Amino acid sequence: MLLLMELFCLRQLRVFHLIEAEVTYDKADWISRFPESGTCLESLIIYCVKCPINFDALENLVARSPSLKKLRVNRFVTLEQLYRVMIRALQLTHLGTGSFSPSENTCDQGPDLVSAFAACRLLVCLSGFREIVPDYLPAVYYVLSANITSLDFSYANITAANLNQS
Repeated sequence: MLLLMELFCLRQLRVFHLIEAEVTYDKADWISRFPESGTCLESLIIYCVKCPINFDALENLVARSPSLKKLRVNRFVTLEQLYRVMIRALQLTHLGTGSFSPSENTCDQGPDLVSAFAACRLLVCLSGFREIVPDYLPAVYYVLSANITSLDFSYANITAANLNQS
């Protein structure tokens, strides 16, 4: 992990993928180690991280990465947090949603995902949906009429009946 932290000093880092790595140590705030100024980051894939990440640091990193096209978050990112990231990264073409379920302390009305998806006009690929709540499927259907060419529900816990209801 120390080597990873040293890599973040590189301002020219374009791709950072933790795909088959099993990152389980939740004490290290590695995501906040990216440069404070703008980054050249084009792809950030952290879906295999098995512990919560510093979401504020992730949100700030996304906000200062204007070239970021691919983002896949882990299952600890809630719908509310996903919404916050999406409205800061309208340039995304690929999005891995993480769990796609609300936090436990959410009020009845969740984030306006339809408007967030509508704002991300460049999206062509959606994946993730690890713990999707079927009530949120209509937000996904909205984007299907746009530019989506790849929709991966392979980790989703939904049934054919859920797909037919919306």
